[in-house]
Amino acid sequence: MTRAKSRYYFFLFLHIAILAAWYTSPFYLDWRIVILTVVAYHLQLHFAKGCLLTQGQFGKENEGFYYHYLRKFGFHPDKKKLSFVLDVVIPSSMILLAILLQVVL
Repeated sequence: MTRAKSRYYFFLFLHIAILAAWYTSPFYLDWRIVILTVVAYHLQLHFAKGCLLTQGQFGKENEGFYYHYLRKFGFHPDKKKLSFVLDVVIPSSMILLAILLQVVL
């Protein structure tokens, strides 16, 4: 396997592992920590001008992890709408789910 391919797969599996851990975090992390992970994600987007894992996987000229794989599976998402869902809807939902599970219920 070439160095570029092994780098690609390293970041792919790391990306998947981190995303799986984050999407399940409201079930095992305190809701305040879930909020901190969302803040850290947005700080990363602002200061690194994108996701560090995506940059590691695809390089400087990246199209985004979700966008890349949705297109690979035959979908053609609108980049702006996908960005809104990934940057606003999902993080907000994760925070609300964590608070609902841990404070309200």
